[in-house]
Amino acid sequence: MVRIGLPDLNKKAVYLDQFMFSLIYNVKNGGNLPKGHEAFAKEVYALLRRCVLLQQIFLPHSDIHRDETTVFHSPIDLRGLYEFFGGGVSLRGRRDVELAQTIKFAEAFFDGKEPEITFDLNEVAGSKRNEWLPDMHIGVRADYSQFADNIRKARKETHEAVKRLAKTWSDTNPSFKEVLDWEFASIGPSKKEALERWFQRAINRDPGDVRVLFEISGSPIHREYEVLCRMLKDRGVEEDKRPAHIIEFWQWERIRDIPHHRISAYLFAVVARRVAMGERKIIDQGLANDVDTIATYAPYVDALFLDKRCAAMLAEEPLSTDLEYKAQIFSMRDTDGFLEYLHEIESGTPEDVREFAFRIYGIK
Repeated sequence: MVRIGLPDLNKKAVYLDQFMFSLIYNVKNGGNLPKGHEAFAKEVYALLRRCVLLQQIFLPHSDIHRDETTVFHSPIDLRGLYEFFGGGVSLRGRRDVELAQTIKFAEAFFDGKEPEITFDLNEVAGSKRNEWLPDMHIGVRADYSQFADNIRKARKETHEAVKRLAKTWSDTNPSFKEVLDWEFASIGPSKKEALERWFQRAINRDPGDVRVLFEISGSPIHREYEVLCRMLKDRGVEEDKRPAHIIEFWQWERIRDIPHHRISAYLFAVVARRVAMGERKIIDQGLANDVDTIATYAPYVDALFLDKRCAAMLAEEPLSTDLEYKAQIFSMRDTDGFLEYLHEIESGTPEDVREFAFRIYGIK
C-alpha cells in the first residue's frame, strides 16, 4: 500500500437559491426547463458539477433549502441531489448564524468594548468544506414529509403578516428612510415582545402537547435569552438583575449594526418602497426566505445566485452603497456573468489538483 498526500484546497462557496437546485434537478431528470434558458440550464449543470469535482467550489445547503425541499414534489430525490451534487457541506442554520452575531455584539456591550465580527467562511461552513470529496457517496433516503404541513403553515402565517405590513406601506406611502428607521427601532421591542409571548405560551401550554413543547424548547428568542443570561452570570451579574441588562442590550443603538439585522432592515425598506410605488407581486410566500438567505449568508459565501427580484433590490441605492458583504450576486438576468465566473474558477484549478481529480473522479 502506498499513501499519497493530496494537495490542500481552498474551495469557494457558491450558494444557489432553491429554484436553481430545482433547475439542476430537472436537467438531471429530464424535466421542464425555463423557457429561453434551456441552454444555460444544461451548461450551468455541467459546469457546476465540473467545478465541484475539481474541488474548486462547494454548493452548500442550509436549513432554508431543507424546509423548501420538504414541500417539494419529490423531496427525497431533491435532497439527495443537493447533498451529493453540492459536495455534502451544509451551513449553520440561519438562527444559529444570527445568534452568533448577536453574541459578538452582546460581549462588546457587556464589556464596554467595540463590536468585532469576522466573516470567516469556516464560521458557518466548518473546515469540512476543504476536504477532498469521497469517491463514493452514501445517503439516507429520509422522509421528512411529516413536517411539511407545519412548514406550509408557518410560511402562510409569515406571508400573511408581510401582506398586512405591505398594506400599511401602501396606505401610508412611507419613504425608504422612514421604513428603515422603523425597522431599526423595532428590533429591541420586537425581541422583548417575542420573549413575553414565549413566557406566556410556556406557562399556559398543554403538558400533553409534545409538538408545542418541542417548539417552545427550540424557540430562537428563548435560546438567545438563555445565552445572554449565561454571559451575564459569567460576568458576575446577579440573577434578578440579568433581565434588565438584556433589555438594555436589546435597546442599544449599535444592535442595528448586527449584519443580519442591518441587511434585513434595508431589504424590507426597499420592498416597502416598491410596494408604495404600486408593485404588488413582490409580496409572495418566498419573500421572507429570500430576505433570510441574503441577510444570513451574503457576508460569508463567495457567490449567491438569487432570483431576479432580490438581485435587483440589492443593486438599488442605497443598498448597493450602504451594505457590505462578501458575496458576488448573480441571477437569471446575468447568466453569462455567472458562467464566466465559473469558467474563471475552473480555469484557475492548480495542475496538481486537476491531476488528482482526474485520477480519483475521472474528470479531465
